[in-house]
Amino acid sequence: MKKTLTLIAIMAAVAFQPAPKSYKLELTAQELQIVYDALGELPAKTSETIRIKIVQQVNQQNTTDKK
Repeated sequence: MKKTLTLIAIMAAVAFQPAPKSYKLELTAQELQIVYDALGELPAKTSETIRIKIVQQVNQQNTTDKK
């Protein structure tokens, strides 16, 4: 019974957390490269998803700009 209540409390806490905030930054190509390179110095477990997101968004914007 105690385990069940604990599980329910954990599930409720997770379910009612607000969505993570999102920010949009405007950086020059040089500034973006500095950020990208600096992230590469961190452990991959920490930074690789952010680096992938940067590449995807840059590619998406470059594709949009050409149209």
